Amino acid sequence: MNALVGTGAMRLNTAIVTQYLASERRLSEDKRRVVLLRAAPVWEEAPELSWGEQRARVVPAASPLAVYELVLRHLVSTDGPEVLVVLTDREENELGADVLAQAYRQRVNAVNTWDVVREAFGAQHTDERLFAENWAAEALLDAAPPSGWPRLAGGPLTRRHALASLALRRLGAGPYAPDRPQSTTTSVELDANTLLHWSLSPAGPDRFLALRAPERAGLARFLAEEDQAGPAGQALFALVSAGHGADAVAFGLVCAALWVHADESAGAEDYQARGRAERWFGEKPPAHGAALDALAGAFGRASEEFVTGLLLIAQSADADGAAARRLSAIVLDRAASLTQQFGAERAASMSPVLPAGLEAAFSAVGGALLDGDAGRVAEAMRKLERHNLASGQDASIRVERARMAQRLARWLTKEPANEPETVAASVDRHIADTSWVDLALEHVEAGGDPRSELKAAYDRLCAVVRSRRREADKRFAHQLAAWTSSRGDAGSMLTVESFLAKVVGPVVKAGERRVLLVVLDGMSAAIAAELGEQLRQDWAEFDPLPGAKDAPRRRGMMAALPTVTAVSRTSLFTGKLTAGSQRDERAAFGGHSFWGDQVVALFHKDALRAESGGDVFGPELHDAMTNERTNVAVVLNTVDDRLAKELKLGDGAWRLGDIGGLRELLRLAAEQGRAVLLTSDHGHVIDRHGSRVEALGEPLSARHRTPGGPLGDAEIALSGPRVVSAETGNAIVALWDSDSRYTAAQAGYHGGASPAEVVIPVLAFLPFGAEPPKGWRELGSQQPSWWSPVVDEAKQPAIPPAPPKRPAKKRKEDSDRAALFDVALVPRDEDALLSPQPITPDDALVTALLASDLFHAQVQSLARKPDLVKVEKAVRALLEAGGTLPVTALAQRIGLPLTRADGFSAVLRQLLNFDGVQALQTLPDGRTLRLNTGLVKDQFELT
Repeated sequence: MNALVGTGAMRLNTAIVTQYLASERRLSEDKRRVVLLRAAPVWEEAPELSWGEQRARVVPAASPLAVYELVLRHLVSTDGPEVLVVLTDREENELGADVLAQAYRQRVNAVNTWDVVREAFGAQHTDERLFAENWAAEALLDAAPPSGWPRLAGGPLTRRHALASLALRRLGAGPYAPDRPQSTTTSVELDANTLLHWSLSPAGPDRFLALRAPERAGLARFLAEEDQAGPAGQALFALVSAGHGADAVAFGLVCAALWVHADESAGAEDYQARGRAERWFGEKPPAHGAALDALAGAFGRASEEFVTGLLLIAQSADADGAAARRLSAIVLDRAASLTQQFGAERAASMSPVLPAGLEAAFSAVGGALLDGDAGRVAEAMRKLERHNLASGQDASIRVERARMAQRLARWLTKEPANEPETVAASVDRHIADTSWVDLALEHVEAGGDPRSELKAAYDRLCAVVRSRRREADKRFAHQLAAWTSSRGDAGSMLTVESFLAKVVGPVVKAGERRVLLVVLDGMSAAIAAELGEQLRQDWAEFDPLPGAKDAPRRRGMMAALPTVTAVSRTSLFTGKLTAGSQRDERAAFGGHSFWGDQVVALFHKDALRAESGGDVFGPELHDAMTNERTNVAVVLNTVDDRLAKELKLGDGAWRLGDIGGLRELLRLAAEQGRAVLLTSDHGHVIDRHGSRVEALGEPLSARHRTPGGPLGDAEIALSGPRVVSAETGNAIVALWDSDSRYTAAQAGYHGGASPAEVVIPVLAFLPFGAEPPKGWRELGSQQPSWWSPVVDEAKQPAIPPAPPKRPAKKRKEDSDRAALFDVALVPRDEDALLSPQPITPDDALVTALLASDLFHAQVQSLARKPDLVKVEKAVRALLEAGGTLPVTALAQRIGLPLTRADGFSAVLRQLLNFDGVQALQTLPDGRTLRLNTGLVKDQFELT
């Protein structure tokens, strides 16, 4: 037999002796006996062994003479145990007939090693297929853990269980990994992920190489079987045998780039790189030709899947995440080196895992933006977002910046809207549209990009956006100047001084909810848009202006002039146009008549300071927030403070956690069921490209001066009662150009006449499911239409082509047809040709839908017939909201009790969705509906 050495031989011999003694009952007779047992002549255990009530002495004998002497000595002796077990690897013909005659059963006894193995696992019988693996029996006994193999609950010892257990133990993988606590039960699943993880463990491949050749070959064959690691296992152990085990995963990523992602477009450069890479499989590769290509591709896909899993784990903040980040960084860094070594740079640029692929994806977005091809931009962005490194902490900021650039490109190509004719309309447009432009522009300009293509694209894009925004700001400033100088009436427009009476007062008078009013000093509408998106994940947003006759929307209000804290914030808290200090604000705020006998408290910056490490706020603010009877207003200065001290570089985002104390205020407000109003006193402009201009009067702030002298290109004269500046006769000169200032450079400024400074955002929130105050209307998504991808954007040109000229006859025929999404002229009466009346695209869609035969057939197919009047109202409400509305908001718009909202939305989905098409879908939050008008048209054949 093939003898083992060292520890392996000892474990095997111990098992053989124990198994044999337990199976031989005759040995328990009171008689001196010598047992010759076939085994390696090795024994380092205690010389005497007990079984049952008997004892035996175990002695190794390496030669026939040693066996002869041991047999004779034992038989004539009367000392020690009655049974002597001699371990020998000598054949019977070497020992001679006289020695065998003195031995038990007159032969050298043998134990079936597989029986020993079966006993070690506690199995009832052994899979016959194991008998063909001669190398495995001794290896299984040699590799047994100190506590023994985990016991099977009867049944067979299958080949898969035995060899997988051996592989895990020998390799130090899975439950036998050195860094994992030993388990009493062993999972025997061995897939490619387990083996690839093992290859990265310290000394992992070396453990395999230290095994005897037959065991190495046997394990490699087993692990390459389809129900184990398959071709990936075959490739892995070829690499391990070739000395490249530690780099196998990194090599696999290069294989994926060369044999998977670059396969269809492979050229001479890729084939040369493949030839260099193939040599890594060793002098005897596991396959040749097309078979080797398939093997390399399979190994590449397995390696990418493994690293993708690592990158997902790396996103967690626990110890597993830290280990995954370290491991993935090592692999990716090594893969980058191998890419250069093999000359596989072109292929690596196509990889969805390698850093080179990420950088190539960024470059592709830049190139598409430079070309102005909306379809290419959309496709490039999708590829970038799908890259497995795109969600990394640093990359995600760059990806969001590219996404913002794509949005700006959409905005530039959208159909120009009519210019607002009033200041109120300009305020509304800034809240609904241009503030989002400012938000996207700030994200892009906050950090740029190291890729030359993206840098060039950003430079060109931002220059065009700034130019268009500058023209809009100039128009707004002149509009503002005309309105203020004419002492224009605000009408229904919200103003900073009317905010408390029009918005807060009705909630307070209803007496149903206490209010939390948060004033973020200096918050622009752009920042409010970003914070609003985050708040909507956990809160329901409302239009809080009661009695408004227009469509519900996020509101904006006009600041007092100049747009500085001492004027605009004081005007907000006092309810009149005035200038003052914190003392004036506190004195006036609690005196408004709408408070009645309710308790009210206003807190400025100092009140937020905690007195101990365990407190979040000062005790007075904490008590007010937890008091069910107190209405609370809090001023947070984070935004305004940063304008003077810190320019946000690299990451232009504003997050809830960036606003000191805001998260905790919102948490307490949610616990109390408060109505939350989030607003500001004025906005601000950021200094990214600013320059100092000469002030012909005395600068009163960075953005306004005393009147007098000629006006510069960036200046506008403002006068009237809305300008709170008694010392200058209620007149100032303000800068409207966001890139101009009078004073030394800071991060940002306010006091000027740009919409970013003058328009104040108003956001209102309630906890999900809360009954809104009277007059509050829940809002759907407030994102402008160009913020999200449009249907089939990849097929749309960046700049819509001009419609081709058609013959007059053809134009006459077409004029008689009402296009579904064009403004059509339809007759009101018999004098239609003389008095045409336009209908909106939404009206045309609803009319066509309700008249559709398919729609009526769908209604008849429903077991529960819907109220068609409510259906029409629901579709119109969704269209009016841009296609997206919370279920509760939809119910509110159509006059349906909130308790029936979910049931109605379910029926509406059944009505509009069939044949697997989701024209009306529920978003992942489970409470918001989105109507896809394109799918509605296709579904009901309306085009």
